[in-house]
Amino acid sequence: MQFEVIVVPYFLTGGNTGMKLPSSFKTVMSEAIAVTAVFVRRIIGEMRSITWTAWRRFRWLAHGVQSLSTTAYGRAGAVLSGPVKQFVVGPLRVALLGKRRDVSLFITLISPVLALATAWWVGSTIGYETLTTWVRGTWFGTDPSLAVFLAVGSLLALGTVSAGVNSGLLPTGIIVSAPIFGASITRYGTTVTYSGGSQVVSLPNAVGMATLFALGFGIPITISGFIIGRALSRVVRVYGGRTGPSSLADNT
Repeated sequence: MQFEVIVVPYFLTGGNTGMKLPSSFKTVMSEAIAVTAVFVRRIIGEMRSITWTAWRRFRWLAHGVQSLSTTAYGRAGAVLSGPVKQFVVGPLRVALLGKRRDVSLFITLISPVLALATAWWVGSTIGYETLTTWVRGTWFGTDPSLAVFLAVGSLLALGTVSAGVNSGLLPTGIIVSAPIFGASITRYGTTVTYSGGSQVVSLPNAVGMATLFALGFGIPITISGFIIGRALSRVVRVYGGRTGPSSLADNT
């Protein structure tokens, strides 16, 4: 223990005080320090070499990605500026948004009013419970209701007129689904019974279920009305005395 206590200040200060170390020990320490220095120098050199190689590889990869992106962008621009662009701004736009923007905008704006009117009528007259009984009886065939068939026929006619006059799958879907959403939202505030008990329907629950009902029933009716409307529009255009070739957008 006395030897170790004396060595620490001698090794740190480099002075001649204290007990002198054996020459063999100093030789071992010198060689160890030299080997450690060489090892650290080599590690630093290797790390510098690896870093420089990785940087060059990254620059090469970035340059390749940039070149590929430029080529792909140029080719995509050439393709999109040709037939694809004509299709997107022509038939596809008409099929999705309609021929006339003012008519599509009017249909979109009137749909919330139609949903509110339907909700008010159902809530103030028949009620949600009666509506549910009618729909279930008609769906399962146990007690079909004429009112449900008339409602589905009215929505189908509404979608047919919208598609025949203006095309536009999205506006047609919005105006067809609006009454379904309005009728289903009257579920809010009612008491429903589950296997675990009864519960009052909250507003988020009512909105979520009304959205599901609007999509579930509205999408098939919208597609059917859109097909019938576009078919009738084409029949009227062909046999209604119109001459000359029709454009691709009109055929959509």
